[in-house]
Amino acid sequence: MSAMKISGRWIASVVAALVSGIAIGRYAALPPPEIVRHNATTSTFAANIPQSSSSSVSPKIAKTHLEPNAIAGDSEKIIAELRAALGHDTRHAYATFTRITESIDAGTLPSVLAFAQTLTQPQEKSLLVSMLVSRWAEFDPKAAVDFAQSNTAGKSRLLLSSAISGWASRDANAAAAWAQQLPSGSTRDQAMQTVVAAMAENDPRGAVTFVAGLPPQSGRQNLYQPIFMKWTSSDPAAAAQAALQLPTGNVRDSVWQTIGSNWAMQNPEAAYAWVSALPPGQGRTTALQNVLAGWSNKDPQQAANIVGTLPAGPARDQAINNIARLWAQNDPRAALAWTQQLPPNESQSRALRAVLASWVQTEPAAAAEYISGLPPGKAQEEAASAVALQLASSDIQGAVSWAQKIPAGAARQNTLNNIVGQWADSDPRAAADFVSRLGENDGRAALFDNISRQWARNDAQAAIAWAQGLDGSARDAALPGIIAIVAENDPREATRLVSRISSGEAQANAAAAIAWQWSSEDPQAVSKWATSFPESPARQRVFESLINRWAQNDTYAAGAWLGTLPAGESRDSAVGAFARHIANTDPRTAVEWAASIGSEAQRSSQIEPLVLTWMRSSSDQAIAWVNASSLAPELKARLLAAKH
Repeated sequence: MSAMKISGRWIASVVAALVSGIAIGRYAALPPPEIVRHNATTSTFAANIPQSSSSSVSPKIAKTHLEPNAIAGDSEKIIAELRAALGHDTRHAYATFTRITESIDAGTLPSVLAFAQTLTQPQEKSLLVSMLVSRWAEFDPKAAVDFAQSNTAGKSRLLLSSAISGWASRDANAAAAWAQQLPSGSTRDQAMQTVVAAMAENDPRGAVTFVAGLPPQSGRQNLYQPIFMKWTSSDPAAAAQAALQLPTGNVRDSVWQTIGSNWAMQNPEAAYAWVSALPPGQGRTTALQNVLAGWSNKDPQQAANIVGTLPAGPARDQAINNIARLWAQNDPRAALAWTQQLPPNESQSRALRAVLASWVQTEPAAAAEYISGLPPGKAQEEAASAVALQLASSDIQGAVSWAQKIPAGAARQNTLNNIVGQWADSDPRAAADFVSRLGENDGRAALFDNISRQWARNDAQAAIAWAQGLDGSARDAALPGIIAIVAENDPREATRLVSRISSGEAQANAAAAIAWQWSSEDPQAVSKWATSFPESPARQRVFESLINRWAQNDTYAAGAWLGTLPAGESRDSAVGAFARHIANTDPRTAVEWAASIGSEAQRSSQIEPLVLTWMRSSSDQAIAWVNASSLAPELKARLLAAKH
C-alpha cells in the first residue's frame, strides 16, 4: 500500500471525526503499553466484530502488503526514524509518520505504539497514535477497535474513527456491517460517518449508493456530507452531477453548500457556472453564497465583479457583505475602496462595517482616521460603533482614547456607550471611575445608566453600594437602571430604592420600570403601592405602566380597578392608557372611558384619535355617538368632517 493511500485514509478519518465534532489533540494520555497485547476480555463493541477471514488478516498476510523497502522487522529502526522526525514542522513530521506507518506490521506495532504513548507533545502524540491505530485495524480490526474503546470517552472517539477507517480501507463491507449493528447513538453515528468517508476514498459513487440503501431511521441524512466532502476534492464535477440526483430537501441543500465551498477553492469559475445552473430555491441561494465566499478568498476582485451582475435582493446583499468581510482580512484598503463605490444603501453600510471591523485589527489608527473624516450621520455612527466594539474586545483604554478623538456628536456618544457597556461587563468599577471624570456634555448620565444596568446584572448589591456613594446628579443617573434590573427578580426590594432618587423625573422613570415588571406577577400589590404616591409625575407614570401591563393580561380586572380611582391627573393618565389599549377591540368602550377624563384638554386629545379609529370599523355608530355627546362644538365639527 502506498504512502499516498494511507495519507488519504488518515484524512478520511479526520474528516469523519470533524463531522462528528471531534478535534485532533483533545484527548490526554493513552493507557499503558500493556493494552496493546490483546486482552481476552474485549469491549462490548469489539466483541461484536465479525470473526471471518475478511475482517481479520494474519501478520504474515499483512507483511505482503508492505512496500519493497519496508523495515517491518526492525522496531528499533522505526522508532529511531520517528525520533528524528519529532520537533520538525508539522508538514515534515506528518510526511514521515505517514511513510513509516506503512512499514509497520503486527510484530513491530506493540513496541512502536508503546513509544508513541511516551511522547510529551500532545499534537505529535495524537497524530502518531491515531495513525498507528488506523494501521493496526488493517490486519487486526478487533484488537484495534478494542484498544480505542478501552480509553475514556474523551480519548476514544478519534481513535475509534482511526480504527474504523483503517478497517474500512481493507474491508469496507465488514466495517459497515459492524457499525450498523451498534445501538443508536453518537458512537454508531461516528462509526458510520467514518466508514462512508473511507468508502468515498476509492468509490464515492458506491458510497452514495450504499447510504441511499440504508433505512431512513438510520440517520443516513448525516452520512452524505463526508462522502461529498471527499469526492469534491478529487472530482468536483462528478460530485456535483451526483448531488443533483439526491432527493429534494435539506440533505441535498447541505451537500450543494459543501460542493460550492470546496469547488470554489479549486476552480471558482467552474463552481460559479455550476451553481448558476442549479434550480432556483434556498439550496441554490446558499450554495451561491458559499461559492462566492470561496472565490473571495482566492480572487476577491473577481468575486466582487460577479456580485455586481446579480439581481438586487437579499442574496446579493449577503454576498456583498461576505466578500467585504473576507476581502478586508487580507487587503482592507482595497475592500474599503470597493465598498465606497457601491450604491449608498443598507447593504453598503453593512459591508462598510464589516470592512472596518477587520481593518481596525491591523491598522486601528488608519481606520479611526477614516471614520473621523466621515460626514456626521448614520454612516459615521455605525462605522464608529463597529470599530469601537472591535477595539474594546482587546484594548479598552485604547478604544476609549480613540473614541474621545471623534468630534462631539451622536457618533462619539454612541461609540463611548458601546465601549463603556463592554467595559462594565469585565470591570464596572473602572468603567464607572472613567465616566465620573466626564462632563455632562459627554453624555455622562447615559453612560452611568449603561454601567449601572450591566453591573446590576452581574452583582446587584455591589452596584447599589456604588450608586449610593455618588453625588446627587450621578446617583440619579445610575439608580434607575439598577432599580430596573433589581425589579426583574425582587420588585419589593426595588421599591425601597426609589425614595433614594432625588430627581422627580428619574424617580418617575424608576417607579414606572418597577410597576411594569411587578405587574406581570402581582398587579393588585402594585395598585396598592401606586396609590401610596402623592399626586405627582411619578404617580402618573406608575399608573400608566401598571394599567398597560395589567390590561394585557386581564382587561376586565384592570378596568374594574380604574373605576375605584378618585379624580385626578394620575387617574386621567391611567384612563387614557386603558382606552388606547382597548381601542381596536372595543372602540365604543374606549371612547366612553376617554370621555370620563377630568382634564378637558387631555380628554379632547384622547377622544379624537379614538373616535377616528372607531369610524374605520363602524362609521354610523361613531357618528351617532359624536352627535349625542357633549363634546365641544369645534371638536364635534372636526370629527364629523373626518367621515368624509
